[in-house]
Amino acid sequence: MTSQPSLPVAAEPLVMGDQPVRLVATDVDGTILSYAQTMTGELSPRTLEAFRSVREAGVVVVLVTGRPVRALRRISTALELLGPVIASNGAVTYDLAADTPIEAQALTADTLFEAKDLIRSLEPTVSFAAETMAALHMEESFARGSLWFDEKHRRAAGVREDEIRLGPLDHTLERSTGALPDEAPALKLLAKTHAMDPDAFIAETQERIGHLVTVTHSAPGVSLLEISAKGVNKAQALHRYAESLGIGAQESIAFGDMPNDVEMLQWAGTSWAVGSAHHMARSAADRVTESCDDDGVALVLEKLLEGQLR
Repeated sequence: MTSQPSLPVAAEPLVMGDQPVRLVATDVDGTILSYAQTMTGELSPRTLEAFRSVREAGVVVVLVTGRPVRALRRISTALELLGPVIASNGAVTYDLAADTPIEAQALTADTLFEAKDLIRSLEPTVSFAAETMAALHMEESFARGSLWFDEKHRRAAGVREDEIRLGPLDHTLERSTGALPDEAPALKLLAKTHAMDPDAFIAETQERIGHLVTVTHSAPGVSLLEISAKGVNKAQALHRYAESLGIGAQESIAFGDMPNDVEMLQWAGTSWAVGSAHHMARSAADRVTESCDDDGVALVLEKLLEGQLR
């Protein structure tokens, strides 16, 4: 696995209590980036400075997010993290510097379409999208009312027109062939409804298709599910990345805010949910910091740098 570019080694390693901290893993949206800034990707100056200082102290920093790779370059550039990122909820680990995937865990065509059919039988009004390495495939009913349906919004978010495929997934993903297009593997199936509460939607869907796939969600207040290959989550990808660097869970800290962060928060030696987090993330984390809008992650990193974490 490609390693992160070499970083300056601190004269004295950062520690939390008696434990050295060698890796910081963080979610993006709602954790270090407020939802008001999702489109612009503009991180607060305090957050940028905190991450810069931690990197300069010799700590490996990695973004672990539900975002696709193509939606990470602007944020990674601002954080000066143009190396490996873990995207699509752990379905792909990608080296932004080399512009190449390190590891991908894709849905098969049979599994994707079986999951889609089972969800549709649960809730007939559900609309679907699918993330591949090359593009976001969307039914028009899924796109309508979202930033993806408006060309101006897509440009503002840095999404190119050739990265969007509008139409029924059965058509754009070539269901009739029995195999997904050669252009790229399918990393995530997305399902959205306005007819069910988010927590009820995920609970009923997990019961219906949990034997086939991993089901989670990360959009607060929206009944939007993110579906990956069975066993795929942020923690398993982060574990393999950390292991490739010779870093253990106890030497790692993690930050998150939503159900798709739960396994990562449980894996890390110490983890924080931001104060604005979903109740499942708060329950999974060891500690709770201030909200995303109040730079809760930066606050923890500042204390780490000052040797004040216990």
